[in-house]
Amino acid sequence: MKTRDRYDVIVAGGGTAGAIAAIAAARTGARTLVVEPHSYLGGNLSLGMNLLGAADAEGYWALGGIGRELIERLIPIHGATAPQLDPQFGSILAHDPEMLKVALLEMAVAEELDILFHAIVVGCVSGNGSVTGLEVATKAGVRTIEASAIVDATGDADILAAAGGSFEHGRGPDRKSQPASRIFRVGGVDMKRVFDYLAENPADIKPPRGWTGDTYDIDALRATPGATIEAFGDLIRRAKKAGDWTIPRWRLGLYTLPDRDEVGVNVTRVHGIDGTNPDDVSRAEVVTVLQMAEVVRFLQKYVPGFEHARISSAPHQVGIRETRRLRGSHILDTDDVMSGRDFDDQVGRGAYPLDVHDVEPGKGGSVLWPIKRSFGIPLGCLVPEELDGLVVAGRAISATHEAAGSTRGQAVCMVTGHAAGTLAALASRQQSVHKVPHTQLQATLLEQGAILERSEHIDAHAH
Repeated sequence: MKTRDRYDVIVAGGGTAGAIAAIAAARTGARTLVVEPHSYLGGNLSLGMNLLGAADAEGYWALGGIGRELIERLIPIHGATAPQLDPQFGSILAHDPEMLKVALLEMAVAEELDILFHAIVVGCVSGNGSVTGLEVATKAGVRTIEASAIVDATGDADILAAAGGSFEHGRGPDRKSQPASRIFRVGGVDMKRVFDYLAENPADIKPPRGWTGDTYDIDALRATPGATIEAFGDLIRRAKKAGDWTIPRWRLGLYTLPDRDEVGVNVTRVHGIDGTNPDDVSRAEVVTVLQMAEVVRFLQKYVPGFEHARISSAPHQVGIRETRRLRGSHILDTDDVMSGRDFDDQVGRGAYPLDVHDVEPGKGGSVLWPIKRSFGIPLGCLVPEELDGLVVAGRAISATHEAAGSTRGQAVCMVTGHAAGTLAALASRQQSVHKVPHTQLQATLLEQGAILERSEHIDAHAH
């Protein structure tokens, strides 16, 4: 495929939100280009972290539309599990990251989406209060590509910032953000022995301080396809005392898939990282890779079932939890998220737990509250008031530092990506993002299977 000079819609970033946004825009009839720095679509979906919050803690779907379609393509080929209720996270759903990347690309190609890999957006074209194009750097140089509407799915609100839009950074005036982490996968694991250890040491599976979920039943955990496990605090304390643990975190997360000897591992952590600063990000890359090696040594030495563990997959980059966020006409806050609030102009629902990691080094903790009732995401969280031609998707939507602990979840990013891509496609016909009535956007999203109301239980079609 050859990149054109002009498109109806350009999506900056082909990650979790951007890939879904681009497919949505193309499906809504827009000639669409997605610009992605890496060689595949999906971003952090490719890390292998279980998908939390596809449904809320009462079992009602929050994820619909194109994101749900992606999961449903994977389930019959054993690339994903059906969602299950979980006592600590509300709901869980496991997937194979490599199979997911292929399925997502198949969906993109089916919609005749133009894809520009190995390219990064370095600037935008704007004037008279509107964004009209992007400056894209490739191996062949920098080119300018125009569009009627643009989706900022960079994760860092790069386009919004370049165009002079309003945003917050981190938790506010001090700009401090949640720490960066590197999720990776380990093979050669005997999960039966892991579960046996936890059954014999139940204190090592209790929810950490700051979590409001219930304690696991080990037999139920064994029977859960695609479990998410937070454990081994006692073993970590023992390792730290012996000089075998330096990471500022006190629990280790595991993500399993049925009948696999491979698990995802979530425990690395580095504070003081500004994800918009390349020097900081480079430091985080180095530190988390070294921590990854330390974690494997710890697992092999201390955790039964991991004696022969090995790294089977390392991620494309360190994971950044937060940087810039749009300051929209509505800013989602903790009460919105935890109360399951609905809005007249909502364009999707979220149910990823309220998950906020300590921004200060030395504490190593986090708050994690399951979402009992999924919350609505208003259109005002995606659209800059002072700019036309631009829609924001993913973890950079309008939310407080605390509420962003939920809206940054992968399932929520797919939801906002779907809404943003569809809005951009409709706006490209009307030459204005602000002129698209929310009722028209909602009707189009519903036609595409999106979930706007809390109405469908995950067990509705189980039999």
